[in-house]
Amino acid sequence: MGVTVQVRDLDADVQERLRKAAAQEGLSLSAFLRRELTELARDLEVRERAGQETTLQAMLGGPLPGLDHISTQEIVDIIHEGRSELL
Repeated sequence: MGVTVQVRDLDADVQERLRKAAAQEGLSLSAFLRRELTELARDLEVRERAGQETTLQAMLGGPLPGLDHISTQEIVDIIHEGRSELL
């Protein structure tokens, strides 16, 4: 079951802009905010994961230790070669 969220001290101009944006999309303000907050939560999850990867990279000493001499094109070629072997 969902929860109720109350926002205090929101500027009237902000509320009006949000209401208009919702109306332009044919949504109630509640439905519009629910969608936008859900998207924000997904974005936060992505950022958290990126932070975890950054921490892992720091523990490993960088993105891919010992592979800094390989070009992007070489990586792409290796991937294509591996895929062609699967066929």
